[in-house]
Parts: sequence; C-alpha cells; structure tokens
Amino acid sequence: MRKVLVLNLADNIAICLEDMPAHTVVDQDNLKLTTTQQIPRGHKVASKPVKKGEGIIKYGERMGHATKDISVGEHVHTHNVLGDRLSTEAN
Repeated sequence: MRKVLVLNLADNIAICLEDMPAHTVVDQDNLKLTTTQQIPRGHKVASKPVKKGEGIIKYGERMGHATKDISVGEHVHTHNVLGDRLSTEAN
C-alpha cells in the first residue's frame, strides 16, 4: 500500500497519504526515505535534500523556497518554507 504520492518526477517533496509517525520507512517505486518526525496525512515530506533558498517543487513547479536546509524525510511545511505566490488582490 502506498504511503506517499509523488506528483511529478521533478518534485523534491511527496504527499503523505496517511499520518506518518517519526521513523516511518517509505520504500516504494524509486523512493526510499525515513521520516525524521511525525508528519500528518496530506502534508509534505522531503524526498530530496533542499538547501536554504532552493525551490520547493510540487506538480513539477516551484511553489516556494526553503527558509532553512531540509533533509530527506523531514516535514515540509510553513516552519521551513516560504510560499512564492504573489497576491493579486487589490489593497
């Protein structure tokens, strides 16, 4: 049974399909990782190392950038990512 979903081969994150306790081993397709902390279902886990300032790639597109180094298996969320979206709303 799949534990994560990789949306595009260029992605450096995977989507957790279930709650993942720390030290959960994922070994599916060509992806092998162990979670470094608890990650909730629907959240992202790093599938490749990401250096501070590098893009977070989801759906093959940059969605934000790392605010610190992120290791494989680490939870990827607002504590270590800043989104790249620009608001189009009028002030």
